[in-house]
Amino acid sequence: MKKSTIILIIGLIILAVGAGLSVAKIEPWADYVLIAGAVVVIIRGFVRNHEKDE
Repeated sequence: MKKSTIILIIGLIILAVGAGLSVAKIEPWADYVLIAGAVVVIIRGFVRNHEKDE
């Protein structure tokens, strides 16, 4: 598997955990986890672009 694919899977898992926390009404932590998941997915975009260059 490519590095970008692994990062995407991790980001989606983090987003799923954040969604679960949001549904469970654990509000402050849910927001932080969702933001962290979004940042991981954005970082994945940079990694993917770097992989295309090689």
